[in-house]
Amino acid sequence: MSAVPLLLIDDEDAEAAKRRTARRERRIKRQLRLGREGELNIVSMIDVFAVLVFFLLVTASITAARLNVLALDLPGKAMAVSKPLPLPSITVLDGALLVDIGDGRPQRYVRSADGKALALLPERLLAAKRREPKQEAIDLLVGPEVTYADVVAVIDAMRTATPAAVRAGYPGELFPRMAIGDAAGSAP
Repeated sequence: MSAVPLLLIDDEDAEAAKRRTARRERRIKRQLRLGREGELNIVSMIDVFAVLVFFLLVTASITAARLNVLALDLPGKAMAVSKPLPLPSITVLDGALLVDIGDGRPQRYVRSADGKALALLPERLLAAKRREPKQEAIDLLVGPEVTYADVVAVIDAMRTATPAAVRAGYPGELFPRMAIGDAAGSAP
């Protein structure tokens, strides 16, 4: 007696499997008929890519901005690292003018009412340009007691092109870039 129920259970399982197989076949035929074969929903993938593109663009722009701000020109392995030459500087004090063409030996000129010190300034600047022709920057340091008119007079004398500079082939301005600051030991 125990063998009969086992056959019935096996037959029921076989019939259930046949029904599942028939349903699966009908579902596949219906999908083929409706043209849904191989259909892929890519809307969610497009959303993910849109977000990724946004972050990639933001990251790239930040990275590019950092590189532009730094403006690095790194030397190669073969290039020797050289010590940059000191900038020429002019220090305007009350009653005196200190001119250093970058050789570490500043010359002191006493400023007088006749302006002799300012007349000698273009010659010293031409000497600085001859010493380092590629140098375009100069420092102008101003003492706390110097008047605005004195600073403007020094800047005018710096910008004046002498005939000797023009004959030497230098442009009208020997040092087009200027940094203005406080003289050492002066109050801010």
